Amino acid sequence: MFPRNLREGLWPRLLVSHIALATIPVLIVGLLLLATARRSIEDTVADGNLEVARRASNEIRLYIEQAQRVIDLAADNMDMIDGTDAVYQQLIDNLVIRQDFLSELSVLDLSGSERLTTRLEGPLRARPDLALPPEDGTTITPVFIAGDGLPAVTITVPVRSLDEHTGYLTARVSLKDMWDLVDNIQLGEGQQEGFGNAYVATGNGRLIAHPERERVYRQDDLSGSPVGTALGEHQSGTLVYTGASGEMVAAFATVTPIGWKVVIEQPADRAFARSRDMILGISVLMVISAAVASLIGILVVRKIVRPIYELVRGAQLFARGRLTHTIETPGHGELTTLAREFNQMARELLEKERRLKQAERLATLSKFATILSHEIRNPLNSMIINLRILKRDMEKQNGDQGNRGGHYEKVISEIWRIDSLVENFLNYARPPELVPYPHDINEVLDEVVATHQGTAQERGVRIDTRYRDGELPVSVDVNQIKQVFLNIMLNAFDAMEAGGTLTISTERASPRNSSDLTLEGFGESPQVHIKFEDTGRGIDPGRLDRIFEVYYTSKSTGTGLGLPIAQQIVEKHGGVISVESTPGKGTAFTLTLPALEAEITEPSAGKEATEVIHGTHTDRGRRPEHP
Repeated sequence: MFPRNLREGLWPRLLVSHIALATIPVLIVGLLLLATARRSIEDTVADGNLEVARRASNEIRLYIEQAQRVIDLAADNMDMIDGTDAVYQQLIDNLVIRQDFLSELSVLDLSGSERLTTRLEGPLRARPDLALPPEDGTTITPVFIAGDGLPAVTITVPVRSLDEHTGYLTARVSLKDMWDLVDNIQLGEGQQEGFGNAYVATGNGRLIAHPERERVYRQDDLSGSPVGTALGEHQSGTLVYTGASGEMVAAFATVTPIGWKVVIEQPADRAFARSRDMILGISVLMVISAAVASLIGILVVRKIVRPIYELVRGAQLFARGRLTHTIETPGHGELTTLAREFNQMARELLEKERRLKQAERLATLSKFATILSHEIRNPLNSMIINLRILKRDMEKQNGDQGNRGGHYEKVISEIWRIDSLVENFLNYARPPELVPYPHDINEVLDEVVATHQGTAQERGVRIDTRYRDGELPVSVDVNQIKQVFLNIMLNAFDAMEAGGTLTISTERASPRNSSDLTLEGFGESPQVHIKFEDTGRGIDPGRLDRIFEVYYTSKSTGTGLGLPIAQQIVEKHGGVISVESTPGKGTAFTLTLPALEAEITEPSAGKEATEVIHGTHTDRGRRPEHP
């Protein structure tokens, strides 16, 4: 995972650009393929349905032509034989028996009245319903529903005898085979189940064959529908329209020469199911391709950003003084060359730093020697004066024994003072190594407070502890961290000369975002805040910035090393100490330490540490001071 500043800057820009370069061509090709595939499949489906309609129309045409040829042949036979009505009756009876599609044959005279008929019931009658053809023509009536509930047409042809027009032969042709044909070319399970079917309509849009027989019996008219309009305007073709059942796909062809139209109709979602499947497949392929391209882009960007991250992190480590760090950027590119230059610069800075530290060490020793000699001179002068007075008293025969004891105690006190100065100097100049263990910081504070509760009561100070969270584990050297707490507490006691309240609070702080790549977790580790807030006299703003300077103090008896040592200990723990103060209202010291997530396993060494600190304070007369 990259740090936040890279995630919000270089990383997203490179990632977006690489993903765009990888996925945009895939998306463009995919969209073109989708459009082409959809058009191709839709055209294929439409052309296929149109071909079915043309074949069906051709079969119906052949069926009507076959019936017409049979009737023409019968009329020709009647022309070739010069027989009686009985012979003609036998001829038409045999023809009806042999041809299943002929349900009734009649011979008409020139006026259109029946002379002979195969109809068994009823008398001969005139046929004004028939349109009589010319001498060399044929007429076909519109489709009607016969008495048996089946569609039929009547075909009428002229009859000649010895080249003389003598009458007409009319035949009722059953269209049951046309209905069977329509049923046989149904698509799927029928329109009611949403698959589609075929039907036949006249040129003006009236249904004459349909899987739903009721519509034929009702003589449904399609002329007002989009299909009916197309049937009236074109001989054949395809169209997509929206009907009562939703979007439909229709293909139609004309039955010549009678002008009927065979229509193949399907719901669009069924007709173009393959198109949807292909679109889905192409879409999935596009998504997978985009995902693979994105993954490749992420890997490429990580490979690019990782050396940059290492360079930034290395530069920050160099800025923090970690000049021994080496930036590792494998490869042979420009970033690798830049990393080598950074490493070379760090080595040169390290050498210069070594020389500078040597010079600073000499300067610091000189400064400390000057300060220490100045601080030691005062107690030495006091010791010399008291020793001289003690010597004179001892030379007297009747010297005052009480005065001798007083001078002796003053000398001992100054010796302890010199020892304290030297020890504080050594603690700051050569601090002891940390021995950190996990501890609950609240328990450590409770131990320090309990140890010095009596001192607080003597000075009229009330200690109020406020722990917002339960257990707050931290990894600390308990002896040294207690020294910090004690130093701040005693400074607070000194600041509240007339008494007051010292509030000690702890809380877990949320992870903080940082661009510092050298911090654990890239600057997002949890922390613990410990705050000491008193109600004392406060610190003047002009002195607030100097309280952590070595040997800076506002007390006549102070050493000026208490707060610098406390700051040094906190920083060695990876923490920070800060101060806020308002003159006349009080001062607040805040310690920030890294928090631990693990449970505490080591017992607190509180009692031993308290004895060391308390013993140091009471036996040697030393205590950290408020500036």
